[in-house]
Amino acid sequence: MVALPASLIILILALAIACGGESGDTPAPGNGEEPSTPEADDSSDLSEDQVLPRDFSLPIPLFAPDSAWNQTATEAEVLPESEQQMLVTYRVMRGDTSSVYPYEEPPTTWPFMDVHYDEYSVPVFRAGAGQQSALVCDYEGNLLWPGPAFGIDEQGGPVTIPAPAAAVRPAGPQETEADGHLVLYDPDASQEYDFWQATTVRDEECQSQGGGQTGTSILEAGTADLFDVRGPGASPDTYSSARATGPPLLAGLILPEDVDSGAIAHALAFAIPGPRNLSDDPSGPLPSDYFYPASTTEVDFYNTDPSAMAAGQRIRLKQTIVDEEGNPIDEEDQLSPITRLFLEALRTYGAYLVDNAGGFSFYAEDVHTADLHQTDDEVNTLIGEPPGSALPAGKTKWQIVIEKLNLELELIPIAYGPWTEGQDPGTATIDTPNFEVVEPAQVP
Repeated sequence: MVALPASLIILILALAIACGGESGDTPAPGNGEEPSTPEADDSSDLSEDQVLPRDFSLPIPLFAPDSAWNQTATEAEVLPESEQQMLVTYRVMRGDTSSVYPYEEPPTTWPFMDVHYDEYSVPVFRAGAGQQSALVCDYEGNLLWPGPAFGIDEQGGPVTIPAPAAAVRPAGPQETEADGHLVLYDPDASQEYDFWQATTVRDEECQSQGGGQTGTSILEAGTADLFDVRGPGASPDTYSSARATGPPLLAGLILPEDVDSGAIAHALAFAIPGPRNLSDDPSGPLPSDYFYPASTTEVDFYNTDPSAMAAGQRIRLKQTIVDEEGNPIDEEDQLSPITRLFLEALRTYGAYLVDNAGGFSFYAEDVHTADLHQTDDEVNTLIGEPPGSALPAGKTKWQIVIEKLNLELELIPIAYGPWTEGQDPGTATIDTPNFEVVEPAQVP
């Protein structure tokens, strides 16, 4: 008997899932769940039946040319309060909870970047030709409100959405603590349907089995929203979305199309523990606590320090960066091409604060749907390995590339302290920040 190549076996199984599928009847961003942590995205090897690669391309760059996501940050002025804002953020990253609520334990003590690409990320699926009705109900069984694009002012909806073209899987982990993010993309209309806590498998109505479950339809979701990817990449003022602060899920997401093109030519989205909320009633944020492309801020997990970063604020990586010992990093010598690609985007376009998370987190497309169109040698080039090197078994090319990126981001802290292990994080100081807070994006 002839043995089939592993890649062909993966493809056959993925197609079998797509055609037949299983039917099934951080604090999460601004919606009352516990936050994700960098450790939560430490993905193990993917088995073949976990792969649902998308068979269509997204039209990069997404959103209007003058949207925040396509504005360059190279000429943006550094804010006078930048160093103080970075200090507050650094202290939180080291474990200071003195102004961050409602944490009892530090959400993180890890002052480095990480990129979510599996659990707590964003899978992207094709919208099908048919339609379906979906209840707006979160994983805790609460009826919530549809996004403003649906024009339905009724708790629980339901909303009419496209039926998926094939099997879908909300972002994991496989539990009701998951964000359960999911995007259905309609290529003909250039529209994305965004979901938070999407349900594909449930015990009965409003009794979801949580994220990470493969199914053939979206039965309900805690949030449903709709965006035109040719638009401004933001929600109407005061409205949230599947993201706590209002932007679309595709906004700022690192995509295989970016890597295939050789550049991440757009701004990135990032999250930290506790975006600023200074309102006496946190459920009604102050207009001064968010900036376009955010349309509101976090109301469940927030920072009450006036120097904390606000939703929608933009950060930019400095031209010279240092490691955790304060030594300059030789990027050409120490970092692989995929990491240099990421850092170049942070310098050219910057990144916007869009959410609450358990660390200093950025977002790449979920490994279950991301399909990187690179040869083995091109992947080796991206991760800094010699041509002809064998790629790790049991992993998709996207997983290999993003895992390499995450490994090297462990060299780059948000700032150099100095830091003594065991000291009170509330007393931490900064000698050299690697980032600066720059003026907000211009509203189109």
